[in-house]
Order: sequence, then C-alpha cells, then structure tokens
Amino acid sequence: MESAIQTIVGVFLKSAKGKESLGGNDFQKLVKSQLHNIMMDTDSSEAVKNMRQGLDANQDGKVNFEEYMNLVGYLATSLSVQCTAAVETPAESAATAPEIGSTPADIEEEKAEAEAQPEEALAEPEAATAVEEEKVEVAEKVEEAEKVEEPAAVGEKIEEAS
Repeated sequence: MESAIQTIVGVFLKSAKGKESLGGNDFQKLVKSQLHNIMMDTDSSEAVKNMRQGLDANQDGKVNFEEYMNLVGYLATSLSVQCTAAVETPAESAATAPEIGSTPADIEEEKAEAEAQPEEALAEPEAATAVEEEKVEVAEKVEEAEKVEEPAAVGEKIEEAS
C-alpha cells in the first residue's frame, strides 16, 4: 500500500510539473495516460473538462492535490463496488468502467442495486442455476476488474511520457 500511495503522489507531482495544481492540459494528459483502463471517455476532451470542473471545488480552473485525491477516492470506491457486485451477483456483473460523468450518488445507487440482486436471483431456481454456471465467468471478470496497473507500471508510464 505504501508504494501505491507513493505512486499516487508521484503521478500528481510529475503531472503538475512542479506546480501546486494541474491545469487543463496537464489534467487531460494525466487522465488519458493513467486512467484509460478504468474509466470511459478518457479520450473525450469535453468529458475530461467537465470532470475537471466538477472536481474543482475552489473554482480556480485547476485541480489541486486535494481535488485530485477526491477523484482517486471516487475511482477506488467505484472499483470496489464493481468488484463486490461481480462476486455477489454474477448474472449482473458486467464490471463496466465508471463513466466520467458519474457521481458518488451513482455509486451508492449501484451498490444498493447490487445488494438487492442476490435475493431476487435466489427467488427463482433457474437464476440460482445460472449463478452456478457463471462462476468461471465471474472469476474472469473479477480478474479483469483487478487489472489496475501496478504502482511501478504507473510511474514508468509517466516517466515514458516525459
């Protein structure tokens, strides 16, 4: 976990190029290069701009470290919900990447839906059988969801981009 924290801080500092905040272009590059595997629409300049504006709590047009950490926390929570849903509700575990426009409220709604699914699935015998048949498929989906770049690989990518 220490190396993950060091990587998160290092990615921000390298992307900010010695400044206290990420400007629009720097934030765009960070999202596109570092988050394309766990987020959708990272190639969309407009979507990333909207996300940056949503993160910009002090409305200075930039993303400071605290605002960046809000994004990291949101993504970690979203990934956790997806992995939990994949394990608990195989039939509903598409394990899709969070959309840039998603909000923490969306995560809570997804979590509530995921928690409600097991009871519904067990109410029908066919659904319970389908759950058993999809165990191998779920394991593969969980593996895919867990394929978040290792901290060293993230740091290497930033160094390569420089």
